[in-house]
Amino acid sequence: MAQLTCVCEHKFKAEFQSTVDAQKNPDTIKQILKGDFLTAQCPACGKVLKLEFPFKLINIKTGGEMNFVPEVDRVDTLKKLKKTKKATKLERMVIGYPELVEKLTIFELNLDDRVIEYIKYHLLSHVLEHSHEDKEIFISFATKKEDDLLFHIKGLKADEIGITKIPLSSYNQTLKDIEKKIEEEPYCDFLKPPYISINKIYTWV
Repeated sequence: MAQLTCVCEHKFKAEFQSTVDAQKNPDTIKQILKGDFLTAQCPACGKVLKLEFPFKLINIKTGGEMNFVPEVDRVDTLKKLKKTKKATKLERMVIGYPELVEKLTIFELNLDDRVIEYIKYHLLSHVLEHSHEDKEIFISFATKKEDDLLFHIKGLKADEIGITKIPLSSYNQTLKDIEKKIEEEPYCDFLKPPYISINKIYTWV
């Protein structure tokens, strides 16, 4: 049970589960992808509050589990991550709601998140190499469309999101070598569980 305060200053309580079984509660994944999860409606003014509380998703599509960490805890979490024990191959962690949506989208499409992050790393490296300005660039996986993987690039132009396509054939080729890649630098720094993300090595996120 959490004590909340709305923008109208009304205080009320809302209940959130600390552990959610994705198999027993399949609608949870749909709610997360739609942005309806971790929300509470103020009983006084009716405003819907978007919240971030830590919770764990178990029995996700990969058969493993995923720990959600609020964005405000990013810095402390990354510091502690260096001291934590080695995670299993099926353990995942995401920081912030956008990462949660992205990771579940990847799994719902039966894709390997390690390969996706590998591709994102090279996309981001290419963008930064050809950028003549000091910009904060964000790259995220969007979806799969026919024989292409679509990625969103934010930060190149104000209030615009660029879209780039990567052939599914490139993904499949990388998938064959990913077990070797995760032992090489710099990939070993961000492709090992639980936090598989290029955001682990780019400090502006």
